[in-house]
Amino acid sequence: MKPTNNREQSTAKIKAAALKLIATKGYANASLEEIANTAGFTKGAVYYHFKSKKRLILEILHDIEFRSVELLLQELALTHESAKDKFFRFVSFQAKWAAKHPDDIGVLIMMSISCAHLDPDVHQKIETSYGKLTRMLTEIISEGVANGELSSGTNVENTVTSLIAIRDGNMLLWYRSGLSQEVGPQLIKSIRDALLHPVIFR
Repeated sequence: MKPTNNREQSTAKIKAAALKLIATKGYANASLEEIANTAGFTKGAVYYHFKSKKRLILEILHDIEFRSVELLLQELALTHESAKDKFFRFVSFQAKWAAKHPDDIGVLIMMSISCAHLDPDVHQKIETSYGKLTRMLTEIISEGVANGELSSGTNVENTVTSLIAIRDGNMLLWYRSGLSQEVGPQLIKSIRDALLHPVIFR
């Protein structure tokens, strides 16, 4: 059991160091050597555990997807809430995840900026995560339309696209604020207000 525990501890340290560096410097500028030094390992040790920088970022993105999407899907599967309550659960979960794992936000921002220039496998991993997010919100909004919580004329696809854009925009605003404890709650409140009291153009 001890060798396994040591390996898990080593990989966790390396991923934590890589997460921090990629969140602040970007994927291209965070070298394996710097990641190794930050984690307290040799570059060879990083290669031993992950084989390549690509393998390392794929595992980090997998961890982020688990924390930000998979755990929420597990929560939603156990609830019998209304579509509105499910969406507010989504908003609350995302806020708690961001507050607990701010470097996840930094990595997603950095990776999204350089997405077009990434390795196809890394690009696909990001797209897969957003695909899960899209399907989750599509189910919630479609349920809201079906049970009358939302107008029958609601365009589900456009609504989901807008909600994901709001989510990503809020992440960027919060991160740009320096992870302000005042800005975060304000952004959450703005989402609730916008949904409960939508602006009507006259």
